[in-house]
Amino acid sequence: MPDTKHRIEPASITCSDGVTLAGQWVLPFTDESSVTKAIALHPATGVDMNLYRKFAIYLAEHGWPALIYDFRGTGESAATNAKRDRTIRMSDWILYDVPAATAALKERFPNAKHVAIGHSVGAHGMLATQAEEPVDAMAMIASHAGITRTVKTAAERAKVWTIFNIVTPVCSRLMGYVPIDSLGIGKIIPLGVMTQWSKWSRKKQYFFDDPEFNLAERFGKATGPLLSVVFTDDLWANRRAVDVLTDRAVQYDVVKRDIEAGEGTKNGPIGHMGFYRSKNRALWPEVAAWVEAV
Repeated sequence: MPDTKHRIEPASITCSDGVTLAGQWVLPFTDESSVTKAIALHPATGVDMNLYRKFAIYLAEHGWPALIYDFRGTGESAATNAKRDRTIRMSDWILYDVPAATAALKERFPNAKHVAIGHSVGAHGMLATQAEEPVDAMAMIASHAGITRTVKTAAERAKVWTIFNIVTPVCSRLMGYVPIDSLGIGKIIPLGVMTQWSKWSRKKQYFFDDPEFNLAERFGKATGPLLSVVFTDDLWANRRAVDVLTDRAVQYDVVKRDIEAGEGTKNGPIGHMGFYRSKNRALWPEVAAWVEAV
């Protein structure tokens, strides 16, 4: 049986552009030199590291230390009035924050196998930076290209379209921020992130069509085992939207796992955020078994 004890330490992560991120190490009570696998949990948009702590504890109980953290402008990595910050962009999370967390994991546990588990945009970052800051294996949890036309239902598509094309530009001009928490799609998100995200949502191939970045090249260059987990009641990260990403991961060894979810199913409602909630811990052993096997 796994050890049920764990300890938590603060983590400070320095990015290559000088920004410092707040995080936590969730650690088993073992000699760190004997650790066989260490895991970075890369977060989604509109949440903070608290969502991932219970899952990180579960990993620690298996003897695997885990790093959780907040992206710049969010949670404990946010400065005062971060919601009005136009300079922070989603591409900063992808290209600076994620590889910095990976580097911190590798520095603390140099002799372990390194695994990345990314939720939504967190997985974008781990795939995009795998060639420059590689890990031994990766898992995508509910990670998709956020293209509005791929959202499952007409009602949800209309909601997303309105948020990106009406609410974001109007609130940007009138308020200087987007009241995301009032719209029910997450906690504080910096204005610069919302602006870039909304621009990507209108493109046919999401950020792959943004000429400012070489994300298609980055995805195409990287290699490694990759698990892609989709929940069938997730209106955003449905398999069609997720495959926009995995289709670009041409050198990865991709394993796709679609888990039945929703009212009336064995697993019940899970959606875009539910995997990490402790009420759905029955889903965790499958991912843990994949980590064990890589």
